[in-house]
Amino acid sequence: MKKLINLLFILFVVSVSAQESINLDDLIPEDPKVNKGVLENGMTYYVRSNSKPENRTMLYLVVRAGSVDEDDDQKGLAHFAEHMAFNGTTNFPKNELVSYLESIGMEFGPEVNAYTSFDETVYMIQVPLDQDEYVEKGLQVMYDWACQITDSDEEIEKERGVIHEEWRMGRGADERMMQEWLPVFLHGSKYAERLPIGDINIVDNAPPEALRRFRNDWYRPDLQAIIAVGDFDQEEMTQRIIEKFSQIPKAENPREKVYYDIPEHDETLVSVSTDKEAVYPIINIYYKHPLKITKTIGDYREGMLHNLFNVLINLRLSELTQSENPPFIAAGAGYSALYGPSSVYYSTAYCQNGQVEKGLEALIKTNERVKRYGFTETELVRAKLSLMSSVGMAYNERDKQESSSYADEYTRNFLVTKEAFPGIENEYKYYQTFLSDITIDELNALATKWITDKNRVVILTAPEIDGVSVPSEDELLAVFKNVENQEIDAYEDVVLDEQLVDDAEINSGAITSERYIEEVDAYEWTLSNGATVVVKPTDFQDDEILFTSYSLGGNSLYGQEMDVSADFAATIVGMSGIANFDNVTLNKLLSGKTFSISPFINDLTEGFSGSSSVKDVESMLQMLYLYFTDLRVDQQAFSSYMQRYNALLENLDASPEEAYSDTLSVVSVNYHPRKRPLTQEVLKEADFDAINKIAHERFSNASDYKFFFVGNINMDTFKSMIEKYIGSIPSVNNQEMWKDLGIEEPEGVVSKKVYKGQEAKSINYTIFHGDFDYTSKNIIELDAVSKILDTRLLEVIREEMSSVYSIGASPSVSKYPDSEYSISISYGTDPDKVDELNEAIFAEIRNIAENGISEEDLQKAKEKLYRERETNLKENSYWLSKLRSTYMNKNGDFSDFSDYNDIVSGLTISDIQDAVGMYFNFDNYYSVTLMPEK
Repeated sequence: MKKLINLLFILFVVSVSAQESINLDDLIPEDPKVNKGVLENGMTYYVRSNSKPENRTMLYLVVRAGSVDEDDDQKGLAHFAEHMAFNGTTNFPKNELVSYLESIGMEFGPEVNAYTSFDETVYMIQVPLDQDEYVEKGLQVMYDWACQITDSDEEIEKERGVIHEEWRMGRGADERMMQEWLPVFLHGSKYAERLPIGDINIVDNAPPEALRRFRNDWYRPDLQAIIAVGDFDQEEMTQRIIEKFSQIPKAENPREKVYYDIPEHDETLVSVSTDKEAVYPIINIYYKHPLKITKTIGDYREGMLHNLFNVLINLRLSELTQSENPPFIAAGAGYSALYGPSSVYYSTAYCQNGQVEKGLEALIKTNERVKRYGFTETELVRAKLSLMSSVGMAYNERDKQESSSYADEYTRNFLVTKEAFPGIENEYKYYQTFLSDITIDELNALATKWITDKNRVVILTAPEIDGVSVPSEDELLAVFKNVENQEIDAYEDVVLDEQLVDDAEINSGAITSERYIEEVDAYEWTLSNGATVVVKPTDFQDDEILFTSYSLGGNSLYGQEMDVSADFAATIVGMSGIANFDNVTLNKLLSGKTFSISPFINDLTEGFSGSSSVKDVESMLQMLYLYFTDLRVDQQAFSSYMQRYNALLENLDASPEEAYSDTLSVVSVNYHPRKRPLTQEVLKEADFDAINKIAHERFSNASDYKFFFVGNINMDTFKSMIEKYIGSIPSVNNQEMWKDLGIEEPEGVVSKKVYKGQEAKSINYTIFHGDFDYTSKNIIELDAVSKILDTRLLEVIREEMSSVYSIGASPSVSKYPDSEYSISISYGTDPDKVDELNEAIFAEIRNIAENGISEEDLQKAKEKLYRERETNLKENSYWLSKLRSTYMNKNGDFSDFSDYNDIVSGLTISDIQDAVGMYFNFDNYYSVTLMPEK
């Protein structure tokens, strides 16, 4: 505790100089690094120069109108209008827009997308900046979306089927129950009647004029914002936006924009909804409050209080989850914005079947305990350290923030919540100034303010299981009264003032050899204990270091009788804490540290992965050292997790999607016993002693481990840390190897149907697979084939046939235990169309194999590959994956790494045609389809 107070004192001292110049009544300034303005026609613009990712700009069009603005005959047409933006504008007729963006390497989905919500519609594209034409056309796309979407009758009719399939894929137990509880939750508000997906009868049959009326009413400049964030000259981009978007005419006699409220209510509203296909009960308590717009610095300071409360209430719920007899499977709570002019404090628990009251009681008790006794000073100190660490990391990364993150922030500023954007420099200053002065009394006052009887809503959704009762509305309300009349003990915060490790007890090893890997600008160190460490220093992020490792062996070294224990061993280790510290105590001990580390054991390897800030990389290495030298496998953590997991499995087969997933999984491995679906009966095979044995065997010997680090690494200081914490790990010079378990995909053609569920919807996965010659060229070729097929299937199956919402081809390759490939084609649709669509998909594949592709299709695929590579080379996560995979699959040989662009450039139409013929063998695939119950 003394150490924590000292750290907080440091925070206070740092803040003193800044306090004098900040007045709580002052308005929050807008980030001076952003050019924000309003054009004469009413359109708002935000422009900011930002270099991550390099050579890219994010362009957003934000419309302050969504489904809540629909008339009664337009339910679903706000979302429909969004879809139509991709089906024809003045300058990009029909589907030319997506085709053009793909031609410059942008992919539909990741870099070209949009969404519709209750209060807004947002369009997003990312464009490269190599040519000014790309920028100009990108701005033209946003201009067209703002005022020149054509909404032709023909395209509207074609898009009905796509949206119908999107609606279909959302159908299920959760959606059916939501239709029951949402009107209760939103109590008389228009929001309850305006789910963005809408009324499918209106979507299917509304006259085109109803859609055009929505766009005419709400797509106007005074309700729109154009946002540009990217690697450009800010003043030049601002001038281009002003000149271009000022040309949009100001709306004449605009329809009044109404901002709808969510009515208050004195009584507690309750909804209980059940469904045969639900898996587990979920209990929600909502306390609705008016939305407060953050305008002043004092309001910003109040937001810090909210953040502290949210951190602490979730830590208490997490402790309950980790108890030996947990009251729920998982739980969470917090205060946040809701819809429109409302905020909400919520408490949510995923309960065990038949134990809803137990879970609800735990939620209410947790809230009530805070109301009666508040949080403790020691909890507050740790939460402050945690928040200050997070804000400090954001400040350190201020020059390496993703453009999309800024664009999202400005989007929120434009919308109903009007989120302030003072800039991270100001936000960091506010935290330095105010955080240490926040008192426990201020924090605890929030509980009384937020947790009230007024505007309270209780929602229970639960499965229908024979013999398992679901509490009624009166029984749920009785739990509140019961807890209010109970004696509740105050929370006891057990605090340890100990160090994670005693450095004096560590006998450092040494680097015995060093190799510079020129092709990738990395270093390989061999340590005296036999461990290999590969380090790549980068400047992509200022405060990020990523880490992974592996050793050969994994689950394959254990027999069938131990396979379940082997599958769970790493999870239990990760939940057990370390050394003498259980997980709850460990988390308290590490407050204010920004790092994570997680063990894993898969079929062929075991190891650890993690990340850290620059200042906390030593703490991460200390944890890594302890995992090898003082591993903890906790009986209580095991018991708690098994109890919660057992509850998850109890009714899992009621879900059509889960039943389908299980079948797909077992078919994909030809029903190998090592890949059985996990059931309650199978779970019983997990044994604590076996898990303890496996964990200590997998995480004990450094000599057969390879460790990889990428990020902002100071090589001189890092070397000594590696020698100390990894070089000191025990070594037995035993180089293990995985065993081939004989898990193979099925040979020939296998077709399975799973009949499950009451909704008329189907899911299909068709997987082509076979032996693979593992070379860089073949991997790139396979990726290109998948991208080409992706585009073709979207054009034919989605756009021409209007039969799916999404469809795609995903490649996968592996070298061990056998060198194999697979290409998975997946989609969801009307059950009556599955055979027709499979025929159409196969016909498209055969067409490519027999007739090849166009030069345009090939060029699109190449541009996507170039663009992915360009971005990847500036990402720490890419390099970490590349280093690991090259050591695992190519023994650390990077000799062909720089050949990527040459390989892509050399791809020909003939290459693609041959590859499609090779990889799509119609005599060797398996297909699994979900169908509704007969």
